[in-house]
Amino acid sequence: MKTTLAALLALTVAVSPVAAQTAAPLTFVDKQTASEVLGSDFIGTQVNGKDGQQIGKIANLVFGPEGSIELAVIGVGGFLGVGEKDVAVPFDAIKSDTVNGKHVFVIDATKEQLKAAPSYQTLKGQARQEQIAKWRAEAQKSWAEIKGKTAKAYEEAKQRVEQGSEKK
Repeated sequence: MKTTLAALLALTVAVSPVAAQTAAPLTFVDKQTASEVLGSDFIGTQVNGKDGQQIGKIANLVFGPEGSIELAVIGVGGFLGVGEKDVAVPFDAIKSDTVNGKHVFVIDATKEQLKAAPSYQTLKGQARQEQIAKWRAEAQKSWAEIKGKTAKAYEEAKQRVEQGSEKK
């Protein structure tokens, strides 16, 4: 009976989800293969419009819950990064190409279309905008309080001056 219980217990532990998670040892990979592409290879890659002219660069990639690349975020407009905005398009909307021996992406759009597109807002960016709005509201409240106090102090000082000049 004890042997049967021990065997049953050992079998239960062996097929438990915890045992299954720890059963496969961690493996390490020592080099990239020719069929693998690094995400960093995409960032900064030139994006050309359908006319062949550069319209931006890949600024970021957005991954879905399954791990596949869902969106390509393209930085458009601006000069040296100033005034640039990010526009997101489905990743399959950009096609890989080579121009003058250099890897580029091509999108079936014009620079004007991308400039007119809505800016892509990341959660981090949205949180930053919410924080800035909160700070702005707090600053406006503080400014209103300061203005109220200084206006009151001004009126009191003005009355003292007027009262002092009436005495003479």
